[in-house]
Amino acid sequence: MAINSGELTNETSYTTVQKWLHGISALIIVWLMFSGFYIALGPVSDTFKSAISAFNVSTGAVFIPLFLFRMYVSFGKCCSGLITSKSFVQCLAFFVHAMMYLATAIILISGVLMMDRDINIFGFFSIPSLIDNSAHLEGFASIHDVACLGLTLLFILHVAAVIKHQWVGQSVIKRMFS
Repeated sequence: MAINSGELTNETSYTTVQKWLHGISALIIVWLMFSGFYIALGPVSDTFKSAISAFNVSTGAVFIPLFLFRMYVSFGKCCSGLITSKSFVQCLAFFVHAMMYLATAIILISGVLMMDRDINIFGFFSIPSLIDNSAHLEGFASIHDVACLGLTLLFILHVAAVIKHQWVGQSVIKRMFS
């Protein structure tokens, strides 16, 4: 999802670090998104829901430092190229990517803050719950839900843009995997 002045043209490629961060992030985010919606909306047993929830909480918590590093890598280069850019499409691409990062950050932060119990990280250690006020916990859960819906819409837009670029011969996928 990194946008920098070099990446706004078709001639350049993403760095190896950007490719790995994108791939790992995509796998984690897509898993969390689809499994989260499935256990929230689908006909699942309480045992299955608890197991997936625990796995997702651990995965989300472990993803936080990776996401922070990804933000640093992505936004550390892009802003100077954007400032000199006059293209509406380039600005729109930057805006959509920035909104995806913002939604992801809100999801991760609200996910930690909505926890009414310690966050168990795959049984290795726990992070203590930060809030014990039930009204605040519910508020952060609501923020989390809205941000998840927003990220889902942005994800659909992102995939549509990739398809559009493929359709017109600007292979973003080729740049991502070559």
